[in-house]
Amino acid sequence: MMSNDVQAKIAFVYTSELQPGMTIGDPTPGLTIACSEFPANSIIAVNFGVIGFNGVDNYSLDVKIYFNDEDITSPSQSNKNLFKYRPQWSDEGEFVATMTIVESFTPKAPGIYRLEASLLFKEAKEEAVWELIDVKSSYFAVAKNWSSNSATQG
Repeated sequence: MMSNDVQAKIAFVYTSELQPGMTIGDPTPGLTIACSEFPANSIIAVNFGVIGFNGVDNYSLDVKIYFNDEDITSPSQSNKNLFKYRPQWSDEGEFVATMTIVESFTPKAPGIYRLEASLLFKEAKEEAVWELIDVKSSYFAVAKNWSSNSATQG
């Protein structure tokens, strides 16, 4: 079991909407997702940072998307494609990384959605099992249309 005083943590997690011309891993946070109809199939970028990896053991990130406490994450392969990975090491041996994965989900209606990221850890031993070591949530909103003009509200 990992020592709590050196335990890896999720530093942040947030979404970005994938739009034409946008590079996956664009660090711009996205609070809004536009869907022309419901239910719909949507894909978002999930940007996250981790801190405190020990460089020896195994880590994994599990992402779920919830609407009204219902998991609406699309079933996917057991290994997600990592589209961006930027590690950094300090002279003192600290390891941090920013990463981006793509996640599919099915928005059911306009509203507030919760993204939950769970960091899992497994010692580099054959008999080791995955254990949950950190969880972070963030939120985004889904609607048919978004505008920056307050005059359109009525």
